[in-house]
Amino acid sequence: MTDWSKQPEISTFKNVELKYPQPVTLSNGIPVWVVGDGDDEVNRIELFMGGGVCEEPKPLLSYLAALLSLEGSQKMSAAEIAEAMDFYGSLKSAQPADHCAQFSLSSLNRNFASTAPILADCIASPLYSEQECMLYQQRIASNVATARQRVEYMAQEEMMRLYYGEGHPYAKEPSPEVLMGITTDDYKAFHATYYNASNVRIVFSGKVTDKEMAVLDSTIGAWHHFGEKVDPSIEPEIRPSEKMLSIVDKKDALQSAVAITLRCIPRRHPDYFKLRLLITALGGYFGSRLNMNIREEKGYTYGIHSYLAGKAHDSYACVMSSCATEHTWALISEVKKEMARLREEPMPDDELRTVKQHMLSDLMKTLDTPFSIARYVGDCFTVGIYPEYFNEQVAAILACTPADVQEVANRYLLEEKMRIVIAGDKQKLQELGEK
Repeated sequence: MTDWSKQPEISTFKNVELKYPQPVTLSNGIPVWVVGDGDDEVNRIELFMGGGVCEEPKPLLSYLAALLSLEGSQKMSAAEIAEAMDFYGSLKSAQPADHCAQFSLSSLNRNFASTAPILADCIASPLYSEQECMLYQQRIASNVATARQRVEYMAQEEMMRLYYGEGHPYAKEPSPEVLMGITTDDYKAFHATYYNASNVRIVFSGKVTDKEMAVLDSTIGAWHHFGEKVDPSIEPEIRPSEKMLSIVDKKDALQSAVAITLRCIPRRHPDYFKLRLLITALGGYFGSRLNMNIREEKGYTYGIHSYLAGKAHDSYACVMSSCATEHTWALISEVKKEMARLREEPMPDDELRTVKQHMLSDLMKTLDTPFSIARYVGDCFTVGIYPEYFNEQVAAILACTPADVQEVANRYLLEEKMRIVIAGDKQKLQELGEK
C-alpha cells in the first residue's frame, strides 16, 4: 500500500534521443522530411519557402504575401477556399520567418487528396485580389496602430532598433502608413522572385503512408517553376547603437515596460547550452531568481521573464517586464543584483537540479507526437537549429555543473554590456531617477 506521507523519489531523464528523419525527394527534386508514425488518420504538411523578413523590401511584406496567397488562387476565390476548408475539416495558415515563409495545412487523411491541390494552387498562382489585400492591410494596420499605444510594444520596438541598428530588417517599424502603402504589385513581385520550387522544403507529419506521399507528389511534386534561391547564410550586418539606455516617452503612462538585452553567441558556440541554462535560471520559469525576487518577494510586477533568442549566427539574452512607474528603477536594480549573484556565487546544487529538470521536461514535449517532432525539424529551417541540436542540448544540460554556470555568467552577464530600454512617462521616470 502506498505511504502518502513519504515524498516520491525524483527520477532523472535517461536515454533521451531524437532520431532526426532523412529527407526523401519528390519528382521535381523538392526535399521532404517525413515524420509519419502517427496513429490517427490525420496529417500536416508544412512548406518552408523563401523569402522571409530579411528579403522583404517593406515591413510585413513577407507575412502578407504568404498570408494573402492562401486567400484566393487563379482557380478559387477566398470564399470558395474557406468553404472547402470548412467542408473538408482542414486548417491552413501562413507565417513569416527570417529567410522563408511557413505554410501549413492540416487535413484528415481521407480528405488530403482534395485539400492538397488547393494549397498547391494557392502557392503556385495566388490571385492577390486588390479587395482582399486591402481588407487584410486595413485590419493589420489597425492592430499595429493599437499596439503602438502600449508601452510593452514601444519597448520591444526600441529594443530591436538599439540591438540590430537602424535599417536592419528586424528593426524596421511596420507603421500603419507603410502597411497601407503596400500594393498588389509588391505582392506579385515578391511572389515572382521567391515563390518557386528551388526554395521549397517540406515537413510531412502525422499518419503518412504511400497514399499520402503519392498525393503530395502529384501536387507539389508536379510544380516545375524554378527560380532564384534564397541563401539563409547571408545575414544582414548587425550595427548596434552605442546608446546603452533609452527612454521612450509615453506621457501620463501609469506603467513602464522594461527591456534589457545582452549580445551573446551563435547556437553552435560551445557555451550556448550552458548559457541557455543560465538564462533559464535567471528568469526562464516560475521558480526563477527574477520571478521569486521581483514578483514574489518585492511585488514590483505581475510577471518578469528572461529568454535567450538564438539564431544560427547570433543570439541575445533578454529580460522583459512591466511595472508601476515608481518601481521602474528599483526593478532594474534588482535585475542587476541577480545577475551579479550569478557571477559571484556558485549556484546551489538543489537549484541547478531543479533548472535541469525543468529544461529536460520541456524538451521531452518535443518527443510527444509526430507533430511536435515535425515542429523541431521545421525549426531547422526557421530559427537556426540543426539536426544534432536536440541530443547535444540534452547531453550538455545533464553535464552542466555549478562551476560551468558561474563561468558563463562571468563571461556574458556583464552589466556594462546591458542595453536598457524603458517605455513610459519620461518626465516622471527622469525625476525618479534623480532621487
